[in-house]
Amino acid sequence: MQFVFMALCLTGIADDGGIGAVGLNDWSPVDATITFNVLQTWDITWANHALGMATWESGSTVNIVFSNSIGAELNSLDPATGGTAGSIPKPAGSGAGFGVGYNDNLTTPIWHINSWANSNHWYSEDGFSTWQTTSNPSGSNGRGISWDGSHYWQSNETGLVRYLLGGSSQSFTGIAPTQISGVAYIPGPSRDIGHVMVTTYNTNIFVLYSWDGASLVQEATGVSPASLNVTTRYGLTWCPSRSSLFFSYSSGSAYRIAELTFDVVSLSRDTWAGIKSSF
Repeated sequence: MQFVFMALCLTGIADDGGIGAVGLNDWSPVDATITFNVLQTWDITWANHALGMATWESGSTVNIVFSNSIGAELNSLDPATGGTAGSIPKPAGSGAGFGVGYNDNLTTPIWHINSWANSNHWYSEDGFSTWQTTSNPSGSNGRGISWDGSHYWQSNETGLVRYLLGGSSQSFTGIAPTQISGVAYIPGPSRDIGHVMVTTYNTNIFVLYSWDGASLVQEATGVSPASLNVTTRYGLTWCPSRSSLFFSYSSGSAYRIAELTFDVVSLSRDTWAGIKSSF
């Protein structure tokens, strides 16, 4: 199933996520720094928003799918051309949506979206033809969504929730200093071991955590590359075939997406060697 749809011409910029000013909590950084390398950037001139993101891959084809709330659509970037790979409408009632998630299960791939206007979690198991709803464990506080191979991760203000669709959930509080916008799960050597990276909407901070299948441990913090001239931060997704992050943000009034690689410094050689081996 390829994410290719008829593109729509969209203009204007409006509400970019309904994110309030969630204050500082007791989070504090560790003594390790994420350093980013900017591979390329794209101006998203053909959509109103580039909010929460997910990666879709088929062979050599990669699409970066993102939420466009003011247009009530999912849109997509084709990194090979720098243009849109198409768009589809969201289901009724989900227009005020931020996060996009994709479960790339080969038997039944599932797409997900959330909304800051209500506590529904929408999902489609038939390639966007029909949408169903279940209760969102983050309520209306969820923004970024990511899939780790067995569970979903979603932001919940300054925390994260790891959950099964319509099932059990595990909450982690105080993950970042202010409200989380983008969430990216970075797979490790086995299904349930890897890393989670988050970015915050109104502070220039990224945080990297390791995940051992039971607990999160903060590994490093970083800031947006200065060359991007970031105003606000939105979506984050990991692209396995390219071993890179895609990061959506605004720069002034423009919406943009950047492709990034990253490293971590200020760790002992042995510690970082163990972390890096899981990427």
